[in-house]
Amino acid sequence: MGDGAGTIARACPPIKGAEKLTAKLSVIVGWALTRLALVLVPLSLLPYPSGDRVADDVTLYMQWSEVMASGHFPGGQKWQYPPLAGFVFWLGSVVPTQQPLGFILLALLADAAIFGVLLVRGLRANRLLAAWAWVIAGAAIGPVLLTRFDIFPTLLAVLALVASAKPVRAGVLLGVGALLKVWPILLVLAWPRRQLPPLVAAAAATAVGGMLLLATWGPDVLSFLTGQKNRGLQIESVGAAPFVLARMVGVDITTEYQFGCMEVTSAGTAVVSLIMSLIFVGTIAVIAFGRLTGRLESVPIADMALVIVLVSITTSRVFSPQFMVWVAGIAAVCLLNPATLMRPVIALLLPTAVLAQFVYPALYGQLIAGRLPGAGFQLLRVALLVTATIWALTLVWRKSRRRNRPGEQVGQPSSRPVPSPLRRHPIPAGLRHPGTETGIRQQSDEGIGDLRLRPT
Repeated sequence: MGDGAGTIARACPPIKGAEKLTAKLSVIVGWALTRLALVLVPLSLLPYPSGDRVADDVTLYMQWSEVMASGHFPGGQKWQYPPLAGFVFWLGSVVPTQQPLGFILLALLADAAIFGVLLVRGLRANRLLAAWAWVIAGAAIGPVLLTRFDIFPTLLAVLALVASAKPVRAGVLLGVGALLKVWPILLVLAWPRRQLPPLVAAAAATAVGGMLLLATWGPDVLSFLTGQKNRGLQIESVGAAPFVLARMVGVDITTEYQFGCMEVTSAGTAVVSLIMSLIFVGTIAVIAFGRLTGRLESVPIADMALVIVLVSITTSRVFSPQFMVWVAGIAAVCLLNPATLMRPVIALLLPTAVLAQFVYPALYGQLIAGRLPGAGFQLLRVALLVTATIWALTLVWRKSRRRNRPGEQVGQPSSRPVPSPLRRHPIPAGLRHPGTETGIRQQSDEGIGDLRLRPT
């Protein structure tokens, strides 16, 4: 692992004894202070460049909640969410406070749940790197963490990954997540092939059953598919980067506000969108092949999930700032595992999130006009995302090439003998007690056997 990865690992070493309480309080205070700032900005109680615009989407959510209350699912160009999302918007509207505070408090609750899960798991392992990563990621992403809907499907994805050893439970959580936003269902490919049958069955049953149940609420339960299908190339997407660069050097590039965002409408966007879609399908197909043939069994589940999400975002026709919420949640789960491959990738993703705050909302007009520094920040943001995605894919590919010996399976006892340390260093005769050495040797060998049974 590189120097950057080693630096991150050393940032949060294992904690012991009296340090544990101090470390726990420090990360809790860090979360509370950063989230206080994120709540105050959209309420115009803390200075922030164009801070009055970060809660614009909450107004739209409240309009959709009124439609939900009337017994219908929202429609129109801007509605692009699966049906369960409508109930979250409605729930945010009934919080007994003035908007946008109601929705922000609901989002803060989901954020706190993610932080709590990461903190508890980290304390069990005496390592709080994952909890700190979520705290820092929130500050890097900025106010959109709590003024956008993406925190809710991210919570379901995090819970599923934390419950990865129980595929049925994880599948149910991913199925619920897909009823909020489609992307969590892609994470089924992160699990080892022996766990795929119960995982996929649970996820599919939950998603389909939930869809049928939600259809009883009112018509247009599948109306979100129309909006997704007809979307164009958002100016922030990776595919739009060549058009942004062309605009910067004087080429006439047209944009139009549609489907809830600024889209590039110049000639060639359809071809670029098709190419990006083909890259996505091809990459996911390769990942699925590797998973089904067992070539990816040695890759940690959370690492594979992060790769899948990065591929999805990089090849998407949209790259909104809130998409980094997905990345942050899964990246934090990766850091629960000391053996994660993704530390250097996560370090690269941090400035990617920060750059989005530079672009939106204050410099968004410069991005559209192709002027510096806004357009330059966006191109750098895209470059970092693409680099991180390629790096993550490379790390997984290298790991997959380290194949097991014939007859060995990941997570099963090795066929090679593992000598006991006590046999190499026998207890001096003068210090022996009858039966002591045998008992210790037996206990030590059992412990080694346990370690050999654990997947790496």
